[in-house]
Amino acid sequence: MSFKKRMFRSNMMILFTALLSLMLILLLVLILFEDSLENQVYAISQTRIESHVGEVVRLMASDDMQSAEKLRESVEQWGYRTAVIAHGKVVSGDGGEQMMDLVEFFQEEDDKTGGADIFSFQKATVAGKYLADQDAYLVAAYFPRENWLVSSLNHSFYVFLRAVLLAGTGAIAFLLFLASFFTRRMNRVIMEPIELLVKGAKRIENGNLRERIDYRGEAEFEQVCQAFNDMQDTILRDQEQRERTEKARTDMVTGISHDLRTPLTSIQGYVKGVLDGVADTEEKKRMYLKTAYESTEEMNILLQKLFDFSRMESGQMPFHMVKADLGEYVAAYAAQKEAVADPGSLQLRLHRSTEYMTEISLDVEQVRRILDNFLENSMKYAKAVPVLVDISLEETTEWVCLVWKDNGVGVPEEKLGRIFDRFYRCDEARREKGSGVGLYIVKYIMERHNGTVRAENAGGLKISLYFPKKGKEMQTGG
Repeated sequence: MSFKKRMFRSNMMILFTALLSLMLILLLVLILFEDSLENQVYAISQTRIESHVGEVVRLMASDDMQSAEKLRESVEQWGYRTAVIAHGKVVSGDGGEQMMDLVEFFQEEDDKTGGADIFSFQKATVAGKYLADQDAYLVAAYFPRENWLVSSLNHSFYVFLRAVLLAGTGAIAFLLFLASFFTRRMNRVIMEPIELLVKGAKRIENGNLRERIDYRGEAEFEQVCQAFNDMQDTILRDQEQRERTEKARTDMVTGISHDLRTPLTSIQGYVKGVLDGVADTEEKKRMYLKTAYESTEEMNILLQKLFDFSRMESGQMPFHMVKADLGEYVAAYAAQKEAVADPGSLQLRLHRSTEYMTEISLDVEQVRRILDNFLENSMKYAKAVPVLVDISLEETTEWVCLVWKDNGVGVPEEKLGRIFDRFYRCDEARREKGSGVGLYIVKYIMERHNGTVRAENAGGLKISLYFPKKGKEMQTGG
């Protein structure tokens, strides 16, 4: 059974049970107190004995008054009815229903002195005398007309009882109708967003992630539907990102295969030239072997990046944090590179705001990897001769900032925001060798240092690294 039907039935049963119980309790109270109410009215109506009963007793007390007929002739004028009762039945006289009610009383009566007595029985005034010769009782009873109050009460009580039954039944029917109406309305309020959510889930299952749930109603359900839409948008973005990543990964594998083929072909060609005697002089052999060696270095750099990327993705890239002066480390790095560089192709210029900078926690090997990536990119993509690189170091209250800026052509503005994405290459035609993971690794390393990286065009590509000075610990996640 559906939730909608169960909720409807439950609401109806609860309401019906409550109303029926209320009506039954009311009827039970009326029935229980009916006799008590009538007795109270009877007591009020019998506060006085009939006024002629004394004369009736005097007549009955005479010795010659031995029959019901004779007594009746004397007391009939006052509305009395007479009878002789013996052995549990009316022997003579009035045998009506009211007189028959007195039979049981006189059957239990044990006063047989022969005197006339007065008593009341229910609503009647009764005078009785024992007739010894007949072993019977001579009875004269005055049965008053039914009191208007009692009659009215009885009539009103039963009218009221019927009215309660009819009104209760009608009220139950009406309230059940109202409850049915509002329960159905509540079902619609509750079930509409649930049905929309179920349909939305089925759409997602079938691969449709672009159709949103359009619900306007109760605020709580609006929030649930909006949360569902947000979840759907997140799934859609993740799916699109996975598709882009997978395409980029495929392109990367294709590109790496292409990039590796070139130096590998070069190595094979020059080595074969040496083996086949094409390099027939020592000078040619040295040139061939040098070229082959340079190609192996190129392959080694590419494979190292892929290895670093693999360790980074699996969370296995090691970080060894030490306290160090970033300014001194970068100065040593620049001096080392400048010492082996051709001034006609590369010039490094270092700018420091102070001679000594605050020591910060960093992994010097990972920082070197960042600088190597920057240098490689500048040499590949600056398109300037010579390549001029300005390295600036500044310090604020919270950060130590390293800025790398070359004099190249920069990056198109529409691509600038994506250069730190995984596998992204501005050179989509792959005219230049590269894996598309170098700057992604830079971003990853900075995040592990709880720092940030930002790129902009400023007469060339300018990349700023912000290392936190204190108050933060290195991230440990992959």
